[in-house]
Amino acid sequence: MKYRRFGKTEMMLSQITLGCMQFTGETPEEVAIQTVERAVELGINHLETARGYGNSEERVGKALKRIFKKIPREQLYITTKIGPDSDLDKFKRNWDTCMSLLGLDYLDNLDFHGPGSPEQIRAALSDRGCLGFVRKLQSEGTLRHFGFSTHGYPKGVMDLVNTQEFDSINLHYYYFYQGLRKVVDRAAELDMGVFIISPSNQGGRLHKPTLELEAACKPLHPVTFNQMWLLNQPEVGTLSSGPANPAQIDRNLLVADYDGTGPQREAFDRVMANVERTYRAELGDTLCTVCNECLPCPENINIPGLLNWRNVAVGFNMIDYAQGRYKRVGGGGAWVPGVKGDQCTKCGDCLPRCPEELHIPELLWDAHQRLETGEITPPRWQHEGDLLDTDLKQT
Repeated sequence: MKYRRFGKTEMMLSQITLGCMQFTGETPEEVAIQTVERAVELGINHLETARGYGNSEERVGKALKRIFKKIPREQLYITTKIGPDSDLDKFKRNWDTCMSLLGLDYLDNLDFHGPGSPEQIRAALSDRGCLGFVRKLQSEGTLRHFGFSTHGYPKGVMDLVNTQEFDSINLHYYYFYQGLRKVVDRAAELDMGVFIISPSNQGGRLHKPTLELEAACKPLHPVTFNQMWLLNQPEVGTLSSGPANPAQIDRNLLVADYDGTGPQREAFDRVMANVERTYRAELGDTLCTVCNECLPCPENINIPGLLNWRNVAVGFNMIDYAQGRYKRVGGGGAWVPGVKGDQCTKCGDCLPRCPEELHIPELLWDAHQRLETGEITPPRWQHEGDLLDTDLKQT
């Protein structure tokens, strides 16, 4: 296993982290405990859970009790996450519950769970709020480091990074979604640890790839391709892997020793070139580069997010993944912000900002049709006789 410096925390984390969200529900407790034990045996030294992951913390705590009979506490780094709250007493109770379930005297890293912008958690970021309590824990030595985990829009996430209140960031950034590239760069510039969460599942359901994606990635598995793409970037500190049992860990550690050189890198470079060719061949001049220059949208449409799902649906037939994500749009949750593509009013604000000169209203309609119903019909405004008006706005 290779280990990487996790920004200003100075923690040397395994480049694969054990994500413990799967240890809930129907997973037997003993299987969960054995999964943690197996991960540690294979060299993983960073475990990540959350107060919101059901009984995950409890099971991780029971595993740690057994593990710490064999190795020193200092050899492992534990992260848990708590949602920032305007009710400080509630946050404190959650903290006490976390520490009790995990059975720890101190926590290596605590993350605010899920904020998308400073405005969303303004009360929590005050000295009298959760942030003040976090600083107190740090001064007492009960907590070592503090970060945040997010699913938000790039601008809101960038604003959180620029508060410079956090040591690290957990975020969704993958080959098949590169919209947070500038956030990753800025976090690295501030020497923040960068933790990529759910690269296989949220990164495209790569553990269940389409035939088209498998063919483009040969001889690598799509999971391995995506992991290598991330590990080729020195800004990235660690990637999560979320197995539900010990056998799944072994399959997800093919890049445990990957260092971006040698035959593995040569294989990656060949696959990367083939994937890029396939993308361009299938999408042509409709490929969205997810640069985010089109935002903000007056209708609160996450334009780059929706067009990115169109990219993967058209480019690699990743329909199930894209439709699954699209179903969550408009639900009001933090995971998938914004509204669906059929809410585009064809105002034209985005058109002059697009460096690719994409006809965004048409592509949003196409994305909506593909991901909502699977049927492609002409945009409704073609029946209204005003398509020319949109073309004029673009020029």
